[in-house]
Amino acid sequence: MNDAATPIIVPEEPEADTLRVPVLKVFDGDGFLTKLRNHRRNVEFEVGVRFGFVDAPEIGQQGGIEARDFLNSLIGGCHVDLSILYKSDTGQIVDRHNRIVCVPYLTAAKPLENNAPSSGLRSLIEAFWERSYMTRNIELEMVVNGWAWVLERYGPDERYMDAFSDAQRHRRGIWALDDNIPPWQFKHQQYQKRRPVKKQSPQPTLFSSSLTRSNCPQEGCGGHLVERSGRYGAFLGCSNFPKCKFTRSQ
Repeated sequence: MNDAATPIIVPEEPEADTLRVPVLKVFDGDGFLTKLRNHRRNVEFEVGVRFGFVDAPEIGQQGGIEARDFLNSLIGGCHVDLSILYKSDTGQIVDRHNRIVCVPYLTAAKPLENNAPSSGLRSLIEAFWERSYMTRNIELEMVVNGWAWVLERYGPDERYMDAFSDAQRHRRGIWALDDNIPPWQFKHQQYQKRRPVKKQSPQPTLFSSSLTRSNCPQEGCGGHLVERSGRYGAFLGCSNFPKCKFTRSQ
């Protein structure tokens, strides 16, 4: 896969208030573990965070581990600002797995220009001069660098689709391969594999299907043979029993 040495950065300021949280552990390409504080009870607790508009490859499918590692390279060990979203299916800020749903932003120092002074002077500048900072949309960076699909059904900004098309066109990340499938399709395939196989109904035997409809050979009877059960097992008897007492073993 195409692992770019320098990832594409997407500057963007959040449009609403955010919640700053630490990144404790990156689970996959679209989620991580964080820690929140309940100020009323003065306790801290851990909770999962799920990105709102993108879906990265599952760990079990191709590109899943690489997507996780790429996200970890962006935000691992950092603090990020969460723009909280409401889930329409739960009516809350958490999904059905009790994960916070959000768009994550990272505020980081701008890199020095390419024509910056030599390394010695550069370190002095970094140490004694205030550097400017910028805020980045981590979801968009996952998409444009080729490590996530866009969840169109949730109505993301058009720039998400532009970033998605750009990553595919330049074959970044998973798009360096030709046989990718969306994570939701992969999960459906895995679910189908885990489903128990239904037992098929036993096929009717020749004895129970064709012979039971045979005409009774008793002259003048007019009945037909049906399967019956007796002391010594199954046998064929006339449908006109007890008028006709013809029987035949299997």
